[in-house]
Amino acid sequence: MFTGIIEEIGKLRDYRDQGGKRILDIECHKINTTLKKGDSVCCNGACLTVIEFNASKITVEVMRETLLKTTIRLWQWGDKINLERALLYGGRLDGHLVQGHVDCVSEFMAKEQTGETTYLWFKLSAEYKDLITWQGSIAVNGVSLTVAKLESERFAVALITHTLQETNLNELRQYVNLEFDIIGKYILRYFANHEKPGLTMEWLREKGF
Repeated sequence: MFTGIIEEIGKLRDYRDQGGKRILDIECHKINTTLKKGDSVCCNGACLTVIEFNASKITVEVMRETLLKTTIRLWQWGDKINLERALLYGGRLDGHLVQGHVDCVSEFMAKEQTGETTYLWFKLSAEYKDLITWQGSIAVNGVSLTVAKLESERFAVALITHTLQETNLNELRQYVNLEFDIIGKYILRYFANHEKPGLTMEWLREKGF
């Protein structure tokens, strides 16, 4: 579990395919100090397992399903990667609960500037429209953000200067990883599998009205 608060921007230094999975070497210098083999690191929103590390890089393993569902298959040498270690219980939750389980890849559509606020627009596929709400939480490339504008086929997030400086969102190209709020997912699944009770006199009496 993560918070969507990026700790470091790493750089992809090498990648190689092995039997359907991909091994990535990511240059970094801050998050390495407390890591151990087997730890989880959120890389541009995808939870990956550390299999090796030293003072200048981490090596993570990516299984085939993750390659198919995320932008990792598109990463190239030198790409900047948002990095976050797993949430430490008892610490502050400054963002929101992020699993590191990418729901979909979305297309970056436009960048708008209003005063000192930067708005980034992303494509919203119809199959995911019920998982997003205005002023709700969303993780974009692993960054905890708030939905500032919502339309039928696209949405926007508002970024402060600090977020632009401390993440790779200031250098977006075409595609990003999205993870929708886990609470919304459970609510949607519950109502999809249960009949929605109507507002009846019996229901009101049961609730004490």
